[in-house]
Amino acid sequence: MRRIAFWSPKGGVGKTTLALNFAASAYYAGHKVIVCDLDPQQSAVDIFNENQLPFSVVPNMPQVMPNVDFLICDYAPSMDLLPTEETIILPMRASILDLKSVGRITRLLRNKRIIKCVNGIDTRRQDERMIGMQLYSEGAQLIKDRSIYVSSMGKGQTVFQQKSYGSKDAQGEINRLLHRVLNPKA
Repeated sequence: MRRIAFWSPKGGVGKTTLALNFAASAYYAGHKVIVCDLDPQQSAVDIFNENQLPFSVVPNMPQVMPNVDFLICDYAPSMDLLPTEETIILPMRASILDLKSVGRITRLLRNKRIIKCVNGIDTRRQDERMIGMQLYSEGAQLIKDRSIYVSSMGKGQTVFQQKSYGSKDAQGEINRLLHRVLNPKA
């Protein structure tokens, strides 16, 4: 079983949206998936309760580990509870404040595989584009600012359940993130 954490000390970076879409990518690639919502806001559970996700979302960590290929943990924004999973997807925005925050915290996560994921990049803005390209050159994954992410969550679904404008591009971005997790040397 692969244990994946979506964690950042900063709020509003898209952890839940990325975690649910990542879970859908793995599910549609043929993997058994469960998402553990470790955030007191329980946003992932709220989306799951709309009964349209093809995988399960549970509040908290299960007492008995399920028989799945991916255990995906959606953490609350906090420095108090550091993830224990071997792979950490570290969502961040293309801003100087996020860069400074991420720089400090990566030193705390020793012996973990960290995949920086610059989320919600508006490529029309030069500052975001430049920061995004710098981080990409250092190995970060990039996820563009796409309305399909917001609209699919509003419907209680993921981009993999959509056929509207932008869904194929969004699916490609998330599939590249899954590929990166599955192929550590890629």
